[in-house]
This record gives sequence, C-alpha cells and structure tokens, in this order.
Amino acid sequence: MTLLALIALSIGVSLARLLKKKLPRLEHPWLLLLTPTPEILGAFLNLPTALTQSLTYLLVGVAAWANRHLPGIYLVLTGALLNALAVFLHGGMPVDPDALNRAGLERYRDYLAQKGDGFHYLAPAFPLGDWIPLLGRVLSPGDLAIALGLLLTPLLQPKRENLR
Repeated sequence: MTLLALIALSIGVSLARLLKKKLPRLEHPWLLLLTPTPEILGAFLNLPTALTQSLTYLLVGVAAWANRHLPGIYLVLTGALLNALAVFLHGGMPVDPDALNRAGLERYRDYLAQKGDGFHYLAPAFPLGDWIPLLGRVLSPGDLAIALGLLLTPLLQPKRENLR
C-alpha cells in the first residue's frame, strides 16, 4: 500500500506541475513523511505487523485530518477509516484467496492460511478487506481511496497566477 500511495502522490504532483497548478500547502507535512516509518521499522526490527499497520493507518488518518482543508484529502481520510473499520470488524485485514491467485501471489496462500503475519489472514474479504488484485498486490477499497485521494489532491488545486 505504501508504494501505491507514493506512486499516486508522485503522479498527482507531476501532473499538477505540468498543468501549472499551485501545489497544496500542507499542514504538518512531517506527518505524511512519517506514515511509512512504522512499516519500515517493523521490517528491520521484526515488529508485529498488526502494530506497524495500525500505526501506519493512524498516521495516515491524522495527516489527512490535519490537511482536511485540501480538496481530495477526504478520500484519504475515508480510505484510512475504511481500513480501520475492516481491521476492527475482522480483528485484522482479511485477504481473499481468489484475489491472491489473480494477482499472481498464490505462493502466500499457505502462509496466510496457517498463521498469517499477525495482521493479514486468508478469508473472504468482500467488501472491506483486501480483495482487489492490482499491480501484483491485493488491495482493499480503503487502499484505493487513499491512493485516489493522494492522486487527486494536487490536481484539484487552483492554477498558479503570474506565470512567466
């Protein structure tokens, strides 16, 4: 999800620059920079995935709330809330087994069926869990909302004035 979010934001900012849009003025931009930190630390320190994913979604939600004045950011906030709801309702993020196959990730089926990573597990995932195969990943509707919000936020800004 982190990679998709960074790609979406990069494309949005690049297109906004080409279209001569003002770049959004972020409140507390350091919050956005911190969002991948729990997952990176978790990978190096072997922290529980449930902890790192929960902290990541919390940071996304806080960063989105701090920047709620920006058009498009409500999609990011909605995505974080949808993912939090999925985790709350299911005790983790369910991953659809058929979606794993369609994404070419069938090698993870046994791992997720046996114990998972403490956060993701194999189960029917519709409508809130990870059931959408895309780009060699399996994503949730919340993940897509976050990515779409990050793509659109720079594009929904007004045009710059006094261009030379």
